Amino acid sequence: MSNNSVLENMSKTHEILFDNITDELINQKHDISDPKVQSQYRLAFQCTNTYLSLQRFMLKQPAAAPDAKFEIPDSWSEDPVKFSSEALNIDLYEHQKKFCLSQKRINLMIAGRGAGKSIAACVTAIFYAIINARHIALVVSSGQRMSSDFGARIIELIRESPVYQWVRSISNEQVVFKNDSTIKLLPANPDTIRGYHPKTNGQESGISIFLDEACFMEHGDEIRKAVEYAMITSAEKKGRLYIVSSPSTTGSWVYGYTAQAKENGKNIAVIQCPSTANPNITAEEIERLRQSKNELEFRAEVMGEWVDGAYGMFNGLIEANTIPPNQNKIPPQAVCSLGVDLALSYDQTHDRNALAVVARWWPDDDINSEPRFRLLDMRVLERASDNELRKTVNDLVDKYGVEHAGVENYQGKGLAEYCESLKINTQLINPTASAQRTAFHELHRLLRQKLLELPGNLPQTFFEELQTFEYRRNPNGQISFGHPAGQHDDTIYALAWSIYAVQFGPATEPASTPPPIIMFSKKR
Repeated sequence: MSNNSVLENMSKTHEILFDNITDELINQKHDISDPKVQSQYRLAFQCTNTYLSLQRFMLKQPAAAPDAKFEIPDSWSEDPVKFSSEALNIDLYEHQKKFCLSQKRINLMIAGRGAGKSIAACVTAIFYAIINARHIALVVSSGQRMSSDFGARIIELIRESPVYQWVRSISNEQVVFKNDSTIKLLPANPDTIRGYHPKTNGQESGISIFLDEACFMEHGDEIRKAVEYAMITSAEKKGRLYIVSSPSTTGSWVYGYTAQAKENGKNIAVIQCPSTANPNITAEEIERLRQSKNELEFRAEVMGEWVDGAYGMFNGLIEANTIPPNQNKIPPQAVCSLGVDLALSYDQTHDRNALAVVARWWPDDDINSEPRFRLLDMRVLERASDNELRKTVNDLVDKYGVEHAGVENYQGKGLAEYCESLKINTQLINPTASAQRTAFHELHRLLRQKLLELPGNLPQTFFEELQTFEYRRNPNGQISFGHPAGQHDDTIYALAWSIYAVQFGPATEPASTPPPIIMFSKKR
């Protein structure tokens, strides 16, 4: 009996044991607190873990030998588009066909999200590994998670297609074919890439390198140099570089590469298109994205355009949301929240203390509609002591009946504890990149959809900071927010944290509940 057969029998035994135990637990009434019943649950979990471990181990074992009568059709080796359709069951779109058919040494696809960049790269990587013996296809992604996602997609395509018959082994790190070709899945590390070269052994072979979401690689230019070094020993037709990415800023190394390609056009192919190159993306979806993103994001991520590094995030949105000071009183059911951005120093050239109060309510008490917001008050304090800060908080709480608060974590723990002592549902917000993105995108959405009212008698300082506040995309695609050099953004952070607290914070203190008991459903 083969090793695989033994593993399959063991796996089946643990699966049957698991089913028997769970059937007994389901069909009979048991006292959950009974130690014997608890031990049966533990045994069921152990059987499940053993079964899954065996399955994972079996996936890494050599695949079954291919049918000797089955051969690769000549039409596949001559036409990657036909290979994609017949071998992988994928019908490529026009821009994907151009990418897969290109005979250039360097190939770039710069496109909006959802256009199908990664699928085109997957098809091309599998194609070259199948039709060329001893070929190495290196797939490099901007992070380990993305590398794993790309690898999972490649493995899924292979397992569900006839090409699986040529697989020798599959793991999370690589796919090895029986013609000695390999697809290796790597994170974006230039030192790792330098270790790979085409396999020669006196026979002609080649290497193809795929940079997935290249604009977002932290060490992109170093990786490019490492890639070129890896290709240097391969013949022109046996060594190719494929770059696929959503565009970042004009400061990206990929932009320079693309600009160079457009200048000389020698042995370099560039395909640039919006998300709508995928005909399955509807006009309604594009409009939804237009409404949910700022201009810089929409142009880069949807339209597939290169953008400048910085953008006035709220330009053109302020006047449309400004209202007369005495226009309509907020309804009595409105909930008020406080946002606080504290100074990191007492230097007037740097941060200041800012406190904002926002009201939220649903028109006509219809919770299925979009809630509306109004910025009720904005206080800016220079060199404020703890007592002055607490006095200001007391004043705002007494005036507006504040129920929620969001206090930035930097030097804010003491004030957050004070707010909690006033029975305010308080969040101590750690301003991570994720939290900032959530907060400022929500603030942008509210202004864009005219859901946030800004009374005209608010401090002029606030309107000035709102006008100059920037959204930035760095050359490596990372996003940041803030003020231009020499200016401030304290009031904008206070406003964002106030909305964040009432929109994304817990409505009440979490209740203390016992750990859940997992029950098993009967297998169908």
